[in-house]
Amino acid sequence: MAFIASYRIFPIIINVSVIKNLTASPNERSSHNKKTPNLGGLGISFGAFLISAFFGSLMLDTEMVNILLSIAVSLIILFYAGIKDDLIGLSAKVKLFVEVISASIFIYLTDIRIDSFYGLFGINELPAILSYTFTIFVFIVIINSFNLTDGIDGLAASIAIIIFSCLLYYFINTESILAITSISSMLGSTLAFLRFNISKGKLKIFMGNVGSLVIGFVLAVFTTMVLSSKFSSINFISNKPVYILALFAFPFLDTIRVIILRVISGKSPFLADKNHLHHKFLEVGFSHIKSTFFIITYCLIIISFSFLLFDANILKHFILTLGLSIVFLLLIIWVLSKLKN
Repeated sequence: MAFIASYRIFPIIINVSVIKNLTASPNERSSHNKKTPNLGGLGISFGAFLISAFFGSLMLDTEMVNILLSIAVSLIILFYAGIKDDLIGLSAKVKLFVEVISASIFIYLTDIRIDSFYGLFGINELPAILSYTFTIFVFIVIINSFNLTDGIDGLAASIAIIIFSCLLYYFINTESILAITSISSMLGSTLAFLRFNISKGKLKIFMGNVGSLVIGFVLAVFTTMVLSSKFSSINFISNKPVYILALFAFPFLDTIRVIILRVISGKSPFLADKNHLHHKFLEVGFSHIKSTFFIITYCLIIISFSFLLFDANILKHFILTLGLSIVFLLLIIWVLSKLKN
């Protein structure tokens, strides 16, 4: 139902955007050569919010409805910031401030936070202050690393679909109706967006900052729920931090790599450039779709191997998964450099 709701609204958003000139113009950082509507996040949010609110009101108890409303409050703030950024622009500092405020509101209203490392590095339960601080940090990292994947057709949406699907699998097995309804709604709406994002015709649209902020925040919310012993006390998957690392391996590592390159070259780590892995694929002649396919294959390999390499020792499991993620990423970069030369 979320897919249908979003699928029907996207043509309207695209046509209005074209008529009102609410489009993204090509610039030195873009991978496109013509003006394109960039309010795809509106369509994603419409379908997801409508269906999750409808089924949530029918199926959730009072406590879960309060959590859903807390998520909605934070998302409204991010939604406003994303719309403003897409239409007139926002500075990186303002967006960071909005992300911190939104994350803080969610954590304060629900007290859902990352309160344990589950034995990773010998750390189990976290002190309250450290727990709150680290959770806000995780929100910022997930939102911004996901935002940086939104550079070519289909990539950000495909990564979101993979992560949402894995999170949905987790929450189905832990029987969380709140998470199941919310993630299913986001999954359906993102699938509908993907159809229009990879289109070559007139009905093409970009996710925009409103889309990447909303999806990034929702991913951060349910990641926090997985890692929160308060919300997710059932130990369905051992080594939860490693599970999350595998899901976000590409966004995390590519972001860290780009920041390191910027610092080494004496540039601001917040300065946009074309050093992301998807740009490297384009430089050697791959299309947007082929580039997305290879990156998504990388993501699926890391997730699969993380399960295959499972070890009861969480630190060993963490090192194996992280090491494999880095090696595979470096191998891809090496191959691309050879193709470029």
